Amino acid sequence: MFRNTTIVAAAAALGLSAGAVRSAEFQLLTGVDAGLAPGAVRTVFPSGAGVPGSFADGDRLAGSGATSSAAYVGTGSPLIAPNAYGSLSFMFRRGSVPVPQVGQAPVLAIDYLGGPLLDLDGDLNNGSRSSLGLNFDFGAGAVALTGFDATATNSGFQGFGPNIAATVNTLSGTFPDGSNSGAILNPALDTRSGALLAIAPNVHGISNLGYEIWQDSIDPASSTASTLGTFQYLGSLRGLVVARDGNGNFPTLAGMGLGGTIWPQVNSALVGANVAQSFGPPPFTPITAGPANDSFLAPNNGGLPLTAFGSDLGAYLDAVVVPLIDPLSQSFVYLESAGVGANNSFDPVFGDTTGYDLVLIAQSAPIPEPATGLLALIGLAAIVRTRRMA
Repeated sequence: MFRNTTIVAAAAALGLSAGAVRSAEFQLLTGVDAGLAPGAVRTVFPSGAGVPGSFADGDRLAGSGATSSAAYVGTGSPLIAPNAYGSLSFMFRRGSVPVPQVGQAPVLAIDYLGGPLLDLDGDLNNGSRSSLGLNFDFGAGAVALTGFDATATNSGFQGFGPNIAATVNTLSGTFPDGSNSGAILNPALDTRSGALLAIAPNVHGISNLGYEIWQDSIDPASSTASTLGTFQYLGSLRGLVVARDGNGNFPTLAGMGLGGTIWPQVNSALVGANVAQSFGPPPFTPITAGPANDSFLAPNNGGLPLTAFGSDLGAYLDAVVVPLIDPLSQSFVYLESAGVGANNSFDPVFGDTTGYDLVLIAQSAPIPEPATGLLALIGLAAIVRTRRMA
């Protein structure tokens, strides 16, 4: 009788894990190269008149090779040091600094996602984690984006204070109190739906998952402090969802033919497209390729191709990502996008351009959140039943 009860409890646990894969909150992973940028410093020249800039994005994967310091460069002291938690998820934003009498200077901002969630209130001690919401319908081959709420850090900007070095990042339509109107400004891009394709047992490809993510600093003195959506990141995510097998193991991804990453691709397809702005005039803005003297479509933009791990993304995930995953987490996702964006502030450096890119790596919430209580009740029922039958 005891063995039969154990089998029932095990089946319940498996059912819960399967449910978590189908509809889950995914927590952004951290724990690699804290305090460092994902690449060594490289020189990027403007396409026309100007001076070169320094980018430290590398292949845009944490733990894959050469790094450099992610030191804070602004004034004062930031709430959280840049990449304090060792992020595996990033938001990249290409910009260009106008240099009087000279031309343009290329610049790339990197936001390091993950760690304690600010919840729009600056509280680092509420236990919440930066997360991504996804629903999977494996039978229909469909995936939906249901949520995004993440804290990020960055290196700030020379001459600016520390509050711009921490950002909140949410789905479009989010209000300062954390609620969401559900309104979608750019339905052609922000579809929040995509396709699933089986690649191998427990491995599915994700494609064409449309999104619009808003990014805002925690600076109460900014020109847009009372409204979210200062920066709009738009595009289409692609990647993988990988689940454990019946023995609790993730499949080996190396040699599966996954290839490399999307880089060095830059989104040229949406240059010229009109994007509805989150606030402020005009209501629509065209996406450009950058200033006349600094085309973001020129060579050496968009990140470097993956060359480590035999240029195999699967080998990277096996070696770097899987060891970080909580033993009670049943699945993980890798997502990437070469996107576009809009800036609704008075910032002359970052515009309404291509070059707003994403990398997201996250694990499904471990089973004990919230399954522990239910499994404990099952266990208690099993003990009571076993004693009665003894």
